[in-house]
Amino acid sequence: MVKLEFYRVFYVVAKTGNLSKASKELFISQPAVSYGIKQLEEQLGGRLFVRTAKGMELTPEGRMIYEYVSRAFDELTAAEHNFSQMRGLEEGTIHIGASDTISKYFILPAIDSFKKKYPKITIKITNRTTDEIVKLLKGGKVDLGFINLVEGASYPGISLTPCADIGECFVANAEYASRIGDKPLSVEELTALPLILLEEGSSTRRAVERRIGELGGKLRPSFELCSVDLVAESAKAGLGVGCVTEEYIGKELAEGSLRVLPLDFSLPRRRIAMATLEGMPPSFATAKLQEYFNTIARNGAKK
Repeated sequence: MVKLEFYRVFYVVAKTGNLSKASKELFISQPAVSYGIKQLEEQLGGRLFVRTAKGMELTPEGRMIYEYVSRAFDELTAAEHNFSQMRGLEEGTIHIGASDTISKYFILPAIDSFKKKYPKITIKITNRTTDEIVKLLKGGKVDLGFINLVEGASYPGISLTPCADIGECFVANAEYASRIGDKPLSVEELTALPLILLEEGSSTRRAVERRIGELGGKLRPSFELCSVDLVAESAKAGLGVGCVTEEYIGKELAEGSLRVLPLDFSLPRRRIAMATLEGMPPSFATAKLQEYFNTIARNGAKK
């Protein structure tokens, strides 16, 4: 196979039409330029140039070769430019996998300053469950995942960096809460109420069910919904007692549209973790976003 440097010599000579100019552009001697052309012609088995009073002119075969070679080097030049842009974070795309809830309440608020600093980086978020995000990560479909890190769960081949600590609570609207009263509820009293829960399969639902089961209870939902927002809205409407992430309903608690019900037992806390594929080097943009969330995690740990 012909060496790439011979094609580079050919490309520059054809572009400049002059051995001396090609020598200066390539930073090699003129005899080295002539040698490169001779080697290429010998390996291809035909003449590529004809010497004229005007300089080096391409033969018909040389013009055909030049069409292909010029496109190839144009592509290489464009690739080098794009690589430089990506290295300088002037462009790039980051694919993130996260649940709807984590996207809304954690990623989007946290990522605002990152986007202001690097506005030309495109961020695409795919909303899936924790187990599905791990599969996407292993399949190379997403660069980063943000998942609920549940106690006892194991994800071989995945590196996890805790970013935030959150916990569940049971809530009701003011009227419903006043009927229940201020006395802390036992597991038996809680599970006897009309419960509004996330649908089965979510890591949050599994964690709460595990805790209630440890205490001898069993969750029997009156409503099963697909998002924390819908659970909160249903509780606000007085349809029952909703299980939500306390850190995600700050507005409702502040305005009094929801109240946290006191319990005589604790509910599990969990962590949001940034998930990456072990052994896979990140792109420049992804590495910068990882660094950004690592800083958030460190700052959170200091609080």
